[in-house]
Amino acid sequence: MLDPTAGPLEEFAHALRALRKQAGNPSYRTMAKQAHYSVATLAEAARGLHKPSLKVTLAYVTACEGDPEAWTRRWYRLSTALEGHDVPARGQPTRSGLVTTQPPAAGRRPATAASAAPARRTEPGAAARAVAPPVAAARRPAQDALTADERAELRRLRNEVEQLRHANAVLKAASAIFAADLRTNSQVVYNPADRQDPLA
Repeated sequence: MLDPTAGPLEEFAHALRALRKQAGNPSYRTMAKQAHYSVATLAEAARGLHKPSLKVTLAYVTACEGDPEAWTRRWYRLSTALEGHDVPARGQPTRSGLVTTQPPAAGRRPATAASAAPARRTEPGAAARAVAPPVAAARRPAQDALTADERAELRRLRNEVEQLRHANAVLKAASAIFAADLRTNSQVVYNPADRQDPLA
């Protein structure tokens, strides 16, 4: 026996049955020929176990000569009512497979991952070892710094480079002077004493 006061779904199914009874209680086989839905689908719509689709509902109503517009509004009211009632109990799985949890009591803060994790025990001297590497690094000289011998060798090499540059400049100047002398000597006519001009 369907109880229309059990919930909105049962009330909706009871109204469908009442509409069918008002239409002369036609058989589901006769309704299926007019609605173009199977007998099982139409019968399931009036059982009150599941919400029928809007198309099935309107097909059922049309086969019983009901008002499609009025039943469309009624179907949407049913959907709204079921959305408000479709809240599972605390700790029960929902349709998506998720489990609802109970909200924390007033005044109590929900546990976080940091607070839920157990406190780690620190061994004696662990804090000192954690600080030791920076201290040792501060005492150790930088790897890029030069030693005293390396700095002295660098100064010596720089002095040699300066001396080589100076010697190169001197050689360039001497080469220029020598080249100028060669050009001057090549322009002088050499006339030995044993070769006198016969017309002189």
